[in-house]
Amino acid sequence: MEEKGNAELLNTLMFPLSNRTQGTGDEGGLYPLAETFSDLIDVMDIAMWQLDRDYRVVGYNKKAKEIYGPDALGEFCYRAAAKRDTRCNNCPAKMVYDGRPSGRSEHRRIDSSGKEIFIDHIATPIRDAAGNITGSLVLIIDITRYKLQERELREHRDHLEERVITRTQELQESQENYRRLYEKTSRSEKLYRTLFNASADAIVIYNLKGEVQFLSPSFTEIFGWRMDELKGKPIPFIPESEKESSLVEIHRLIDTGKPSRNFPTKRFTKDGRRLDIYISASRYDDNDGNPMGILVILKDVTEVKSMERRLQQVQRIEALSTLAGGIAHDFNNLLMAIQGRTSLMSVELRATHPHMEHIGAIEGYIQSATQLTKQLLGLSREGKYEVQAVEINELLLRSLDMFGRTRKEISISTQLHQPSPVVGVDRGQIEQVLLNMYVNAWQAMPDGGSLQLTTQTESLDDARCKPYGIPSGDYAKVSVTDTGTGIPEANLQRIFDPFFTTKEKERGTGLGLASAYGIIKNHGGIITVSSEIGRGTTFQIYLPLTEDPAQKQSPTGTTIVRGSETVLLVDDEQMIIEVGRALLEKLGYQVVTAQSGQEAVDIVKRRGEAIDLIILDLIMPGIKGGEAFERIRKIRPRIPVILSSGYALNGQATEVLNRGCNGFIQKPFTISDLSNKIRKVLLP
Repeated sequence: MEEKGNAELLNTLMFPLSNRTQGTGDEGGLYPLAETFSDLIDVMDIAMWQLDRDYRVVGYNKKAKEIYGPDALGEFCYRAAAKRDTRCNNCPAKMVYDGRPSGRSEHRRIDSSGKEIFIDHIATPIRDAAGNITGSLVLIIDITRYKLQERELREHRDHLEERVITRTQELQESQENYRRLYEKTSRSEKLYRTLFNASADAIVIYNLKGEVQFLSPSFTEIFGWRMDELKGKPIPFIPESEKESSLVEIHRLIDTGKPSRNFPTKRFTKDGRRLDIYISASRYDDNDGNPMGILVILKDVTEVKSMERRLQQVQRIEALSTLAGGIAHDFNNLLMAIQGRTSLMSVELRATHPHMEHIGAIEGYIQSATQLTKQLLGLSREGKYEVQAVEINELLLRSLDMFGRTRKEISISTQLHQPSPVVGVDRGQIEQVLLNMYVNAWQAMPDGGSLQLTTQTESLDDARCKPYGIPSGDYAKVSVTDTGTGIPEANLQRIFDPFFTTKEKERGTGLGLASAYGIIKNHGGIITVSSEIGRGTTFQIYLPLTEDPAQKQSPTGTTIVRGSETVLLVDDEQMIIEVGRALLEKLGYQVVTAQSGQEAVDIVKRRGEAIDLIILDLIMPGIKGGEAFERIRKIRPRIPVILSSGYALNGQATEVLNRGCNGFIQKPFTISDLSNKIRKVLLP
């Protein structure tokens, strides 16, 4: 019965030959599928060896010889492969000898060149005519690059593009190895069947009419259709946009016989998913050289393409991050000078003075410009923030309240997780992200609609987190869903690109979503978007949970508080020195200035006891603020120091604050901001 079953299986792999009258002595005849497999082996880089019941290697192919060396033949498999004196644990051949239909296991090996590799072993039984197991055929599949992939992503994220190129080159080299392997491999029908079933890529054999003659198991796993559904039929999986190019390539292949290598295209699955596919195809002929059909290998590269798109997005954003940070810093210094002069004028004038209207307008413009620099800082690596534990529900409702007051045409609903998830964030920056989400939703619903916000907690595993370079763990998830017009797929790929916008010039700069991406990324989180034309858009934000207790927002002081202490003002910009001195003197303080970190250290050495407070710029040439702080504290360990910077509270400033610095103030600041910050530090 076993032999009969094998014969029937073999017959299913036969194709009728028309007009064949020579070579077999069998009029009409049957043509074995083995004769069509030259191009299949071209694309299957699989080593194999044959073992007897004592685990001795009694036969192997060239690829196995390359891996384990020429001395493997006649040797016990565990000595040849693992340099062991006993059979390996999880031996796939033993699984077969124990009665299983097949055996499979993975092992780390050292190949004949001394290189560490990882091998997937697949064993199938070899039987005699009576059905007794006489040995096993073991496929030796090199899976090293897949095992190293996670290590590569972790250690070489910044070199992802190089790895994608390398993997593409490996694919091309692998295909050449497949071709060489075929030319040296036995024509055994059982071997071909095993190789066919073991392929990780989908394989389809068509006749010249484009009708399916055979499908590999991997085709069903990837695309969903079974052989009994497609036998003798074309496969309905080619998108309309790909039909013309695919037809041209098929005709070229049939006419010239020249194989197709890594033809990029797209194909649908049975359940409607659209995959990125590389196709390699070959024509197979009869004994007279007449074309009989084509053999097609379909490699699913959807994840690789997704990695490429993520890489391109990261590169576009990071290419501007350094520039954006520097521009924002310098621009904030200019705004500081303007804000300072404006504050000085406003202090001198009564509220009824006619110029107060103009001063108020100027301050409003300064605030608008400051919001723009905050967006630039959101793109920059320098745009890290003053983090505190915050209830995400409270933050969401606060920002929603600000937005909803003027958007009566939108129906807003919430579904908030209780108790509220607590995250470590900068309140102002996350409010900026949320407001960007709300404004985008509002602009996508010109005739009104609904906006739904939900919060929940979710555990993200390594597979979900590693593409974004964040650790696995528990995250707060915020979803912002609108019922607007939706985003076209082409725009969806660029939605977080800096300066990309589909809005009219007066309605957007293209920085809002790019800034949101940078802010969430620098908070150790993820922001994603999904959309469907005519049905709306959903933004999802993931932020790491914290176990710290939530802090309530402190009210901001607006009154001016004066003092009489002596303040050392340190800044390398002359305009900041001038306006800073004027502001401090207007507040009643005695002012000493320094335009470098070294000069500040020298002044503290000479006059340290006379100085009550230091306002220290963080970014200066020569001795920077952090180093100047260390030197000053060695001279006067308890002197109060306030850091000042055009950047947000970034990594450098946070580090200095953690070393005992007393406060931080970001430029541009008003005279009220300055007066309250000084009194808070001097009289905590």
